[in-house]
Amino acid sequence: MTAQNTYCHPTVDYKYDSTYLPEANIDAILKADTALTRRYSHHDLVMANAIGVIPLLRELSSLETSPKADARLESVVKHQQILNRLLVASTQISSVAAELDCEGERANRLGTYLDQYDSQRIRRLTLLSIIVGAATTVATTLIQSDNASKVVGIGGGIIGAGFGGLAAFSSNRTIHLSHERNLLTDVWQQNQQSSIYPPFVWYVLNEKVFSNSNQYSVSHNIRQRWQNYVLNDSSPDEQALYFGKGGDYKADDFHARANMLNQLQSSVRSINQELHSLALALAR
Repeated sequence: MTAQNTYCHPTVDYKYDSTYLPEANIDAILKADTALTRRYSHHDLVMANAIGVIPLLRELSSLETSPKADARLESVVKHQQILNRLLVASTQISSVAAELDCEGERANRLGTYLDQYDSQRIRRLTLLSIIVGAATTVATTLIQSDNASKVVGIGGGIIGAGFGGLAAFSSNRTIHLSHERNLLTDVWQQNQQSSIYPPFVWYVLNEKVFSNSNQYSVSHNIRQRWQNYVLNDSSPDEQALYFGKGGDYKADDFHARANMLNQLQSSVRSINQELHSLALALAR
């Protein structure tokens, strides 16, 4: 059985405006611009850099102290441009979270399908074991010859035990899942750039400022959680399955993939908290 490859993929290719790409040397830029650092926290300014509005904030700050007659109107225009970028960033978060949710739900559904297949198989084998045991008991009671009775009893016991033994093991049934667009890969490999995630989202996931400890990036912490709680006893082949182009998944593999996708989705959604902080700062 093969699962559809592009089930959760976006229906269009997104094009991101290079004008609003984050600056790599943001700390150096902020050190040279005290007008911004006096008004906004470092945390909010790094988020402003993530959505590419540092130049707009600089222009807005200048307009607010400008004696020009039309400065107020220009300030309103700059505010609107910044709010537009906040809106775009919010939709990017929602888009990535929706794809992660779809992929996680699909992996969980396929895993549940295989679980149900195994459950039905176990019920059938258990029922056959019971039937063989009951039939053996009846047969040994009815057969008069001791030798024949022993043969039937031993044979029935072996067959019943065989069915019972088979029920104790998984069928190892698999479903082939291809994922050329693998949302887990860039996080696992800790890539500096991503061709899948929007630049804004990828910047936040890899910026230490946005993690609770400020020591490691959100992306690094996600990878550590996967390693410690999902993949702690996984083989290299299993890791190649999860983070490569796909392959034959067993039920447990699907559940592990769903677990990692759901953890990543939670982290992506939490970026909204950082956007909220910046929005509040802009409203003051």
